[in-house]
Amino acid sequence: MNCRKRAAQLIVSLLLVVSLLASGHGAWAAPPTQEPVIHVVQAGETLALIAEQYGTTVEAIVAANGLSDPDLIIVGQRLIIPGGESAETLLSVIVQPGDTLPILACQYNTTVQAIAERNRLVNPELIRAGQTLTIVVPGSLPTRSQVHVVQPGDTLARIAWRYDVGFWTLAQANGLDNPNVVSVNQCLAIPLNGDSEELPAPFSVVETEPSPVVQGQTLVVKVHTWRLATVSGTFGGQMLTFVTQEGAENVYWALAGVNAMARTGPYELHLTARDEAGGVTTVTESVPVVAGDFEVQHIYLSPEVSRLLDPVLIRDERLQVAETMADFTPSPAWTGPFQVPLRGEIRITSQFGGRRSYNGGPVSSYHGGIDFGADEGTPVYAAATGRVALAEPLQVRGNAVILDHGMGVYTGYWHLSGIAVQAGQTVLRGDLIGYVGSTGLSTAPHLHWELRVNNVQVDPWQWTQQAIP
Repeated sequence: MNCRKRAAQLIVSLLLVVSLLASGHGAWAAPPTQEPVIHVVQAGETLALIAEQYGTTVEAIVAANGLSDPDLIIVGQRLIIPGGESAETLLSVIVQPGDTLPILACQYNTTVQAIAERNRLVNPELIRAGQTLTIVVPGSLPTRSQVHVVQPGDTLARIAWRYDVGFWTLAQANGLDNPNVVSVNQCLAIPLNGDSEELPAPFSVVETEPSPVVQGQTLVVKVHTWRLATVSGTFGGQMLTFVTQEGAENVYWALAGVNAMARTGPYELHLTARDEAGGVTTVTESVPVVAGDFEVQHIYLSPEVSRLLDPVLIRDERLQVAETMADFTPSPAWTGPFQVPLRGEIRITSQFGGRRSYNGGPVSSYHGGIDFGADEGTPVYAAATGRVALAEPLQVRGNAVILDHGMGVYTGYWHLSGIAVQAGQTVLRGDLIGYVGSTGLSTAPHLHWELRVNNVQVDPWQWTQQAIP
């Protein structure tokens, strides 16, 4: 929930009070009182910091409060501050619709307990719009940030994405020792856009492209470090394997596949760097995933072809293909963009990612590749250099060829009428690998071309439009 910044207006006359209430202002400062200065201890504070804030000494605070152990103070504890300039103001705050005590405590840099005690609230969860509360405001109100009260289900990555702030910037602004752990009702300062973000060494820069990433796209992660390091990481639970970028010093890259039906919103990118001295440093970034524009495809199959939809048959073949594409070669065999595997006039009959309904049933899957319409026997060419990982007939996919391009990148060519390569063979970009057909689960001659990254089906067209990485 966004927390609104409030302007505190000093009341110098009854007319000003009336004016403020009439104009809808939510808070005003009461005239100065003769009460002793009270400080409510905040997370991370020490007596030394509090004494410096009020221009007094640790010894004076210890004596005024009868503290037996100056190193033992707790969050929410109220301390009398002697001999220093008051750094507190008493505000009369008018509760606005949507306000809660945690939100007010967050806005005014105090605690729920302090507000409840000051106002003798029997049930702190029951406040109403229009109610007036007295709040002691310390002098350490944030001036260049707004605030956020952590809600159930919040993570720091989600909060950073919501406010368009770097994950590490947010962690540093709030002094979080473990940025992966936040608590419900915890108050977080949100730095304004433009505040610099400094990553912990040896990290220098973390790049993600594209940003945001669309469902079904390939995400490129590049990490720059100040010195030689070994980089590893995960994206949304998917393991990332980094390699050194050729021709660049201390730059490492990895690929992640984003499922075409992945939930939208922020995903956490966890990175770890191990330097030559044995030091280990971790950072977390937030990467937004947005919805793709996918059509719904209604497909009707003859009874003979429909038998290929047998769940057991589909499952067994899916496992065989996934196992073939699970091997990871830690070096890319390709350079530059991939080529479309057909030549001449290109006719796309089914785009990647379309949601599919078979024989009038509910949408149960999506199209994991691109279909090209072509005459039977049309030559099919390798989209990029790679090794033939599979070349054989399959029940659902028909005559099939799978190429391993390294770095977890595979291309598949289904429904061929003939296969022109053998498993284990190395092919170059543009080499002949087979011929268009209509074998397997197919209603007419066409080429189904798919591309996987870390065994996730992604849009092959992205790879034909840009050089990755």
